Amino acid sequence: MDAVILCGDKGASRMVEGESKAFLFMHGMPLFLRVALAADEVDRVARLFIIGNKAKIDLHLSRHPPLSKPVVTLEQEGSLLENILAGFIATIDGYQPGMESRDPSIREKVVALMPGDAPLLHPAEINEFLDGADMEKSDYVAGLTPDHVMARYCPAGDKPGISMAYMHFREGRFRINNLHVARPFACRNKDVIQLIYASRYQKDIKNIIRLTRDMLAHHVKTQSLFLYARLQVAMFLSFVRLRFLSDIIRRRIPMESVAEAAGRILGMRVSWSVTNRGGAALDVDNDIDYETMKKMFHRWKGMQE
Repeated sequence: MDAVILCGDKGASRMVEGESKAFLFMHGMPLFLRVALAADEVDRVARLFIIGNKAKIDLHLSRHPPLSKPVVTLEQEGSLLENILAGFIATIDGYQPGMESRDPSIREKVVALMPGDAPLLHPAEINEFLDGADMEKSDYVAGLTPDHVMARYCPAGDKPGISMAYMHFREGRFRINNLHVARPFACRNKDVIQLIYASRYQKDIKNIIRLTRDMLAHHVKTQSLFLYARLQVAMFLSFVRLRFLSDIIRRRIPMESVAEAAGRILGMRVSWSVTNRGGAALDVDNDIDYETMKKMFHRWKGMQE
């Protein structure tokens, strides 16, 4: 399949240290190029489509040896959703609007999606994710990483680290990582993607309220709202160190039920794929995380091997 690397800095994207995250440097190389190098080593990836500030992408690529896979660079659109769709459409040679309604191979086309700001992404983790992504039964698969894996990257003693929020499922606590594979033409409610992305930082009460409002506005079923409320309560109880109460709540949050609810919201079949290295979940969200990753990069990179 083709892979789209998302490097846009418009819409709800965040800047870090005054720079687009994909173009921050990590020990001599921009973050997006480290992601591209990982994807380049995956046999199941045919071509790389990198979308963002095209002039900057081309400049950085020109300064490094060519990748082994064909690379297409694209100028970014105005939002994450637009970049996903533009990147995906670019993978369809000679595409004209409406072709998907006449050609099943186009309608069923699958694409891998990954961000440009996850420099610890490893080819083996991409393969592990793809191994677990059953695209015969799903239209969209999101990556998950267990909390015991992410614990390796948390602060400990005088060792710096990155602390993250988790989804609290019956089966365990997981971080939604940055690996995705999708059949975009199957999504009936594409506008919801941008709403979810804009409210993705769920430690912020304003984002929780905003996402709840948006879910109501899109006629989300009550059962999905109750499931979302349980997820938020379980996360809050864990945050305030009432782990035993959080465990009680999460017993009523099966992973499959959350996938089904997400599928109802997006209008497509949704499932999960679990990976166990951690690099896919370690993106750069703020100045502090960026500085921490620079300090710990070589140590953490060694843990990926």
